Amino acid sequence: MMVSESILTELRFLLVALLSGAAMILFYDLFRVIRRVIAHGTVWTAVEDFIYWLCCALFVFAMLYRENDGLIRGFAIGGMAVGMLCYNRFVSPFFVKYMAIIFGTVFRILRRMAGILCRPLKKLKKILKKIVRLVKIGLCKL
Repeated sequence: MMVSESILTELRFLLVALLSGAAMILFYDLFRVIRRVIAHGTVWTAVEDFIYWLCCALFVFAMLYRENDGLIRGFAIGGMAVGMLCYNRFVSPFFVKYMAIIFGTVFRILRRMAGILCRPLKKLKKILKKIVRLVKIGLCKL
């Protein structure tokens, strides 16, 4: 049994919409992981959310323009919504949890390494402060 080309095109468009919705939530999950690893205030969170929605608007526009000549169709929006809901329900909790653990561990290791590397610089800073103070005292006596 042959399926018409137009039905295959619509099916492909629906699959692109589903994957686009999942990709948008995946992009937001990256922000959620970063928020779990590094504490954020409300202003920074608002800036991140603004960037997220701006990128999503451009992404949806590009997807609709490329796949459907810019026509907004109900089943495309519905497909994106279903893709978002499915990803958010089945993948997102695990992705955020485990990526936060991985990134948190990497972040802690990098902070420790930076602390170890900065110790000699802190000691050098103390020594330089003492030298500068002694030079100032010496110059004041002149």
